[in-house]
Amino acid sequence: MRAALLEALSKEGVFDFRFIGAGDAIPADCERVLAFGGDGTMLDAAVRCARADVPLLGVNLGNLGFLTQFDAGVTAGELSSALRSGETVRRMLISCKTDEAEFFALNDIVVKSASTRPVSTELYVDGRFADAYRSDGVIVATPTGSTAYSLSAGGPVLAPELSALVVNAVCPHTLHARPLVVGADSKVEIKVIGGGEAQLVVDGTAAADLAADDSVSVQRASVSAPFIKAGRVNFYERLLDKMNRWGSAMSAEVNV
Repeated sequence: MRAALLEALSKEGVFDFRFIGAGDAIPADCERVLAFGGDGTMLDAAVRCARADVPLLGVNLGNLGFLTQFDAGVTAGELSSALRSGETVRRMLISCKTDEAEFFALNDIVVKSASTRPVSTELYVDGRFADAYRSDGVIVATPTGSTAYSLSAGGPVLAPELSALVVNAVCPHTLHARPLVVGADSKVEIKVIGGGEAQLVVDGTAAADLAADDSVSVQRASVSAPFIKAGRVNFYERLLDKMNRWGSAMSAEVNV
């Protein structure tokens, strides 16, 4: 399908396509990035496009495809129209810093237990103590990421244009812990205070090992991810369609 679409687009004589591998830099003269894959592909591409300030358009070849603008049935004409004249919209990224490195994420960062034992953490917002958890981990999610891991952990759905972050403990061993929504310009700090080894996961990828007294700070990144807006389906229609379809598909797969 990808080859057929690219061939059809190339015949228009308008586009000059170049393949960008996983470890390749986005060329300086690149005007658009067309990504084929699932949400994992889009997460990686979005951060790279944000750094290069190049708009991104995605075609779903994976399972859920919540971050892609088109599903596998897209036509070459629809892609051509979006690439040539689609409006660019921006989505917030978060910057996550440890003592040794900085990472960008479109969806979320998670400080999680690296073993079967819960991890003990403290949460600070703008330098002030906000809560403490003994849990499987703590998620800090963007509005885009509020429909991902945080949603599965019982967090709220935020509209993508909101300027906010969700802080959500995973399976907390307490009766009081609830998801917390803070302003996007807040600085969120998660400090590991005990419970064994912990791990930092950035957009689903293990990024660093954490030990007791290590901390991770999270805040709005200095760059944002430019996406090409395509189609007329609004966020809420897409949310219902994708989430209901995903549940049905998984149920059918289990029952086969």
